[in-house]
Amino acid sequence: MSVHATLLSIAGHDPSGGAGIGTDLAVWQSMGLHASSVCTALTVQDAQGVRDVQPTPLPVLRGALAAARRELRPAAVKLGMLGGAQVAAEVAAFCEALDSPVVWDPVLGASAGGVSLLQAEPETLRRLARASTVITPNRVEAAQLLGLPAWEDEGEPPRTWVSALREQWLQGGRTRAVLLKGGHARGSSSVDWLCTQQAVHALSVPRVPDGPGGRVHGTGCVYASALAGMLAQGADLEQAAVEAQWRTHAAIAQAWMSPGGRAMVHAAALPDSGDFPSLHSGAPTEARAFAPLLRPPGLYPVVPDSDWVLRLLELGVDTVQLRAKALAGAELRAQVRAAADAARARGAQLFINDHWREALDAGAWGVHLGQEDLMELRAPQIESIRQAGLRLGVSTHHPAELARAHALRPSYLALGPVWPTTVKETPHAPLGLARLRALAARCKPLYPLVGIGGISLERAASALDCGLDGFAVVSAIVSAADPAAAVRSGQAIARAALQWREHLAGKAPALQTSGTGHV
Repeated sequence: MSVHATLLSIAGHDPSGGAGIGTDLAVWQSMGLHASSVCTALTVQDAQGVRDVQPTPLPVLRGALAAARRELRPAAVKLGMLGGAQVAAEVAAFCEALDSPVVWDPVLGASAGGVSLLQAEPETLRRLARASTVITPNRVEAAQLLGLPAWEDEGEPPRTWVSALREQWLQGGRTRAVLLKGGHARGSSSVDWLCTQQAVHALSVPRVPDGPGGRVHGTGCVYASALAGMLAQGADLEQAAVEAQWRTHAAIAQAWMSPGGRAMVHAAALPDSGDFPSLHSGAPTEARAFAPLLRPPGLYPVVPDSDWVLRLLELGVDTVQLRAKALAGAELRAQVRAAADAARARGAQLFINDHWREALDAGAWGVHLGQEDLMELRAPQIESIRQAGLRLGVSTHHPAELARAHALRPSYLALGPVWPTTVKETPHAPLGLARLRALAARCKPLYPLVGIGGISLERAASALDCGLDGFAVVSAIVSAADPAAAVRSGQAIARAALQWREHLAGKAPALQTSGTGHV
């Protein structure tokens, strides 16, 4: 019998079903995680606000928390509405004894108004902050708890805010980050700010306008519980923050209307491309899209030198990447130029891996960057690549890297590693087909997608079936006994898969096969 890692929600009960414990558990269930809860208070609330709060009796609360720690040993804890001062102090003591991540959503009141949902002494609030891994206030809550002036514009957090966050919440405890949620600000985008002692990053997503039911109820619960769910699985802060924003935006976009007339989050909503967030280092900037691809990549060989590029062009390959890691200086420039000239003459989509300066000088068709190379570039360098008309492909491994790439609006995204690979070392675990399919669904139809990592010709069809537009191969071509035969086989696999997809979408006739299936 398997043992499941369990998350623990310590929050209040909302009889409307739009927030509190019920929402936390629904989010975790949608993430495939096991969930448990300890109720801090019963509330009487509806669309007109919170009418009454009855904290859980201390002996019951204390016993429930002890049982949760003894039986479940929670992998992460999410704190929501705490209610009374004694309850808050008891929860603070419980969290201080934990060694697992704690996400504190400092709920001060319901969006519809009514009685206060957090009564606590200043020292108890300090204890809660010091015992939390991440704190997720909206701007109103942060201003009230930290004694800050109102901040409503779309720009970066004022220096007074950043200083207060670092001095009061990010110093002297276990708190690693504060995520300032942007739902209460103005502007066409909702911007959350990930603040640490070292840096401030912006996560932006298009704002969903308020509907007839007003501000959606339960968004803070979705956000904090998704964040806790990611931390429980070992995600870093950026990954967890992007996933939290992505899921919250989807929950708002797919909100439902209660019979009483209030808009409620769809806690189990799955993100898609309509909710795509952008991750910025510093303030968000609007980016023009890079030039698009001419055609789906299909078979996408990655080769070590220009001789291989020329050979593949002769074999009819029309999308290829030059990954010349062993070359430098004049030899590198010569090979990039030779490959670029040959590809240009044949109308092929040639991407130069990493060496963007050489690609610019040679007038190459495009450049492909990994995440480390991408983060080394500054805005003027990225703009010079865009203005030169080069296409941009970006390697990604998880939602945070997708969000960082989306901030630049590249020509295509590469997802991987799909399977284990011996071609290059990577700190990222293989996605597998289920995870690949889920990430691909989030990116379509905004971006063409290429699978990378561990893809052989035998595996290519199953990878393409996850929604990819192409698959990158290295050894399947350069180590093949008959590269020409390998190219023909790879092209046939890609052509069959893409034609079958068009047929399913009603855009093409069914593919005729020789009895071996559609791919």
